[in-house]
Amino acid sequence: GAQAGPHLPIDVQGIDADFYTLSCHKMYAPTGIGILFGKMKLIDSVWALMLVYAAMNLSIVVWIIRSYMIDIHPEIEDAARTDGASDLRILWEIIIPMCMPGIITAAVIAAIFAMNEYLFTLIIASKNAYPLSVALANFSGGSDGIIYNAIALVGFLAFFPALLLVILIQNHLSRGLTMGAVKG
Repeated sequence: GAQAGPHLPIDVQGIDADFYTLSCHKMYAPTGIGILFGKMKLIDSVWALMLVYAAMNLSIVVWIIRSYMIDIHPEIEDAARTDGASDLRILWEIIIPMCMPGIITAAVIAAIFAMNEYLFTLIIASKNAYPLSVALANFSGGSDGIIYNAIALVGFLAFFPALLLVILIQNHLSRGLTMGAVKG
């Protein structure tokens, strides 16, 4: 296993030292983003939240859509080119419609991840712009103290649209998540 060194304060036997180092440095990211957005005067703005959510979800969105695009056979594009289609027409009329389940899957997963994000929004948003997860954490239920059944109801109603969306497009989601997983 990895041994404690000058950059690792503890013995991490059995754990990959690079993973440990990256994990520890990732914990400091919200503070750095808070300082950066403070200097850019973006604290407590919708723009800051959109930038953070886009950056956080970009890798998984690209990974999902990439797996769809890899599975498109080159013969389909070649046939369209033979018929005289331009690259833009091939993209809009052939590739994007064939990738639509993957695009829908990526959009739903990114939206759910953004809706569930809590740490970054506590640092960069406070009054004017904060998502549902922070609003729910601040909800106490009423003037009679903490009313747990009201908190549970508000939590359910807040996340019900996401649940309904997932149920309505579950065929696209299951196909989008498993596409490209098994190559034959």
